[in-house]
Amino acid sequence: GSSGINAEYGDEQETGFMKEQEGGDDLVKELGEFGHGAFTSMGLHFSVIKLCQSFILWVGHEEASMNTISTALSLPSRPVSSSRLLGNQEWTTLLAQKLAAKTHHQVFIFAGDLEPDEVPMCEKIIFQKLQQSPEIFLTT
Repeated sequence: GSSGINAEYGDEQETGFMKEQEGGDDLVKELGEFGHGAFTSMGLHFSVIKLCQSFILWVGHEEASMNTISTALSLPSRPVSSSRLLGNQEWTTLLAQKLAAKTHHQVFIFAGDLEPDEVPMCEKIIFQKLQQSPEIFLTT
């Protein structure tokens, strides 16, 4: 059961539980797992782990891999600072910057290899999900 899960983590369900997204994009499926939110759309998989004023977002294909790590931090009265810590997927740094600017949270992007034509769809899905279900990403 999920009785030990803190309500601060959002809409967790037991591991492996899937439900259709209520309203909005029916291509996005919720994958509830302990302590974080996960969803899948258009052959891409996303997993979010919320931390205090920050979150980790893993993006990739069904097989778990982490070839690139990027981070970005939004500070008051300063431009967003970002860095790619590992790997060669340059789009992850820009995505981390955009998410940090939008959420005012520190963002860590862990990514598997995506094809260049998958990146715009990936970003669109993430920002739609952020708008529809901010509690998956953000602490208050």
